[in-house]
Amino acid sequence: MLESNILTSNSSIRLRRANEGSPEKVLMLHGLGGTGLNWKHLINSFDNSFDILAPDFPGFGLSTPMKNNQYHPKDFAASMAEVVINQFGSQKVHLFGNSHGGSVAVHFASMFPELTKSLTLISPALPDLFPKLSASPVILSAIPGVGEKLLEKYQELSMEERARNTINQCFFDIKHGENIWLEDLLHEMKDRQGQTYINKLTLTTLRNLLKTYFDFSETNPWQLAKNIKQHSLFIYGAKDKLVHPKAAHVVTKYFENSKVLVLPRIGHVAHIEKPHAVRDFFYKHHFSNHLVTE
Repeated sequence: MLESNILTSNSSIRLRRANEGSPEKVLMLHGLGGTGLNWKHLINSFDNSFDILAPDFPGFGLSTPMKNNQYHPKDFAASMAEVVINQFGSQKVHLFGNSHGGSVAVHFASMFPELTKSLTLISPALPDLFPKLSASPVILSAIPGVGEKLLEKYQELSMEERARNTINQCFFDIKHGENIWLEDLLHEMKDRQGQTYINKLTLTTLRNLLKTYFDFSETNPWQLAKNIKQHSLFIYGAKDKLVHPKAAHVVTKYFENSKVLVLPRIGHVAHIEKPHAVRDFFYKHHFSNHLVTE
């Protein structure tokens, strides 16, 4: 993947890109606290027919914070639309989103249908009727005062301890996670050393995300979904500790043109844990001629 920085009206965005100039355009949106590097395994599984962008969200990874200091999913969506227009012009993209990136993708598709070709959402952070006990530290972090103290304690851990905690939270097979993701996580953490704003920005983003869970207006993500007509694929991990796989039974009620896959023995990050399964589900419904038997 080639890395570069591009300027938008609100931020400088670190961008990873693979297969520039290929006909099918793809935008991959990472989860809270992650970076575009999280998509490396899935990108490497794709063939070269796909021109893939994997940006760091504003304020995360090596992208600078937003000038307007607004971190609602709709603000991230607007920023990503600028990235798409900057790199692809008016061409539509296949949107991939994981966790918080899944919420951003729903807002993107609702706000910019003219730029959206399809959605593939992996354990998306959409309003959840089935909260998991194992997700309680994340939920508690949204409480003013509590979140600040929890993050302060978290930062007292060594870099490796924090990386292993992330793997434990996101993976079902912890050893597999350490083998394939620990090095990348440590690389990301070293890149972000000295970013004094990251704790506050992470909490602001998390709190704005959770506000969408209690939004009972027409801007609730489930209500936005009713207006999304593009083909939408959903992938859940049966062993996800953060997003309940029961949500798989809900999405088809709201997303008109959708298919769902629940992967056994997979956690919160199927695109890292089992990238070929994610790729093949996408190929099956959009590019069946690309499927290969391995």
